[in-house]
This record gives sequence, structure tokens and C-alpha cells, in this order.
Amino acid sequence: MQKKYFIFDIGNVLVDFDFQVLLQQIAVDSGTPVEPPTERDLEMHHAVEEGVISDQAFVDYLNEAKGLSWTVDTLIGVWQKMFTINETGRKLFLDSIARGLPVYTLSNIAEHHIEAIERNWPGFFDGATGLFLSYQVGSRKPNAAIYRHLLDDLGVKGEQCLFLDDLAKNVDAARAAGIHALQFIRENYAAIHEEVDAFFGYRYV
Repeated sequence: MQKKYFIFDIGNVLVDFDFQVLLQQIAVDSGTPVEPPTERDLEMHHAVEEGVISDQAFVDYLNEAKGLSWTVDTLIGVWQKMFTINETGRKLFLDSIARGLPVYTLSNIAEHHIEAIERNWPGFFDGATGLFLSYQVGSRKPNAAIYRHLLDDLGVKGEQCLFLDDLAKNVDAARAAGIHALQFIRENYAAIHEEVDAFFGYRYV
């Protein structure tokens, strides 16, 4: 029997986040109205998540673009306020670890996000077999390269993996790589439990 692997996205799967908290904090600290992110903001956000720029370079950009005087520690603190536990995803994660499954993450994420999670909940990722993080891999979902990296690094076929992600485009890209993938949204929670039970061959409670 082939070994099976459980792969979790982090944002909106293991932890939820409210991006408005960041926008509101920028407005308060800069003395300007709350504004949606610009295209350049999103480009820089993607760049820090791909490891193209450092957390410090990202903060330098925010300071110049938004009239702030933040440090990396300030940014981490804001993200600490933004994150909350997703109880359903977290339980699946911990249950899977307890059952001895190979459990990994595959997430678009920057180093300051990981630091914020660890400060909120020390040891949050303890027990996971490994973490695939975009800022370390150098690629973001839904780019096919990040899925190839996952499969190549594990030395497995896509059919051996079950992947949960909240975004349909990331799920579609995973499926294109041959990975069993499910969209992790509240409306799908019951179906997800059934799919997980069927894939791994025992019941989660």
C-alpha cells in the first residue's frame, strides 16, 4: 500500500486572518484614511512571500509608501492581532499528527507571518513532519513550480497526497499536478471530513 501524506495550507486553514486589521493599523499610524492595497503593495507582498525580498525590505517599502516608521517587529505584532485559530483545520492537523500521518504545510507565507503565529501559539507547528513555505521555496501557489517542489522533495506521486487550501485557484493547480485537493471553506467542512476519512481509511471524530 502506498504511503499517504496530508498537506495543509496555513492561512484560512490552520489560522484565519483579517487583512482589514493591517489596513486599519496603517491608516492609524500614518494618519490617513483606510485604503485598499495598491497593485504595487500586492507585488511587494508577493515578493516577500516568495523570498525575493526580505522582511526588512518589505517594511522599508511600507514605511516609504505609507508614511510609516515601522520595524519588522511592528509588522509581526500587527500580524499577531490579525491571526486567529481555525478550529476545524487545526483539529484535523493535530489529529493527523496524533495518528502518525506524514503531515506537511504548503503555504504562501512570509517569515514575519510564521514568527507572528509562533509568538501567538508557541510550538504551533510541533509534530508536523515538515513545512513547505513559499518564502523558502521561492515560489507561490498557484505556480506549478511549488507543487513540483513538494512532490520532488518528498519523492512521491500526487495521488499519494491530500491537500487542503481555501482558494479555488490553488486547489485547481494542485489537481493539475495530480494531487488530491479540496477547497477548505466553511460550506465544505462536512464533505472534507468525509473525503479525509475515505482517503486515509479511518474516521476522524
